[in-house]
Amino acid sequence: MKNLKRFMFLALAIIVMGSMASCKHQGFKKDKSGFYYKFYEQNDTAAQPDLGDVVYGVFTMRTLDSTLIENAPLELEIGESLYEGDLYAALQIMHVGDSATFILNADSMFHYYFGREYDGANSKDRDLYFDVKLTSLMPKAEKEALQEQQRREYQHWMDSLKNVEDSLLTAYVVNNKIKVKPTATGLYIVHTQVGKGAPAEAGKMVSVHYEGRLLNGQVFDSSIQRGEPIEFVLGQGQVIPGWEEGIATLREGGKATFIIPSEQAYGAQGAYPVIFPYTPLVFDVELLSVKDAPAPTMPQ
Repeated sequence: MKNLKRFMFLALAIIVMGSMASCKHQGFKKDKSGFYYKFYEQNDTAAQPDLGDVVYGVFTMRTLDSTLIENAPLELEIGESLYEGDLYAALQIMHVGDSATFILNADSMFHYYFGREYDGANSKDRDLYFDVKLTSLMPKAEKEALQEQQRREYQHWMDSLKNVEDSLLTAYVVNNKIKVKPTATGLYIVHTQVGKGAPAEAGKMVSVHYEGRLLNGQVFDSSIQRGEPIEFVLGQGQVIPGWEEGIATLREGGKATFIIPSEQAYGAQGAYPVIFPYTPLVFDVELLSVKDAPAPTMPQ
């Protein structure tokens, strides 16, 4: 009899706890992987996301008492689930044209998707609500075909920039009547004022005023405009190779123009957003001072 009463008490407790859980997420169904969901529009005949597909739509992310992100565009490639019952799993039960709300665990979501702890750490409510309208998707095969097309177009653009660099550089040298010969690296150094001070040597701290231009004359950087020269230790790779080579030919007070092929500047990477890949550069420089570099500080 005592065991029967104990069994009845446990059964009642389970029923009550289940009832409390259903009240908290009233109107929602629970997926086998653990998240809760509620659909408002369903189009079961439309396409459904799969691994590698890209989904598009609109979403709102909120808690019970505040909205974190509202009506933001959704563009997400469906990947392998980062944890059981995550957002990837939730989106895969939708069809194009569906709208739904998903309830996901805030701690897991922030940890695995955002790489940080949930800001509402002091809140007892650990639920994140995702209101999602799925408007379209791009199948994995179509996405990969588009990426391959973009890769080919980008490579064609890169090849065209690389192929035209030499002719642009030659035309600039001819049009500006540059008489000096390039160095072994292709760098043109036109000395415009001979310095009489200390020579720039590897390991010395140098101070330089400069103006950098594209071949078309567009100024992209100028320490003169900022009123603040640049300082660096020569020979330690702190500046582009064309500068390392060119500055080393100057003395304090010296001025020069460097015409630098891309290989000695920013190469195939460029320097977004102004300097494209394979872009030659022109620098007017003035060596203001040469001094001993500060001694390296010992780690504490």
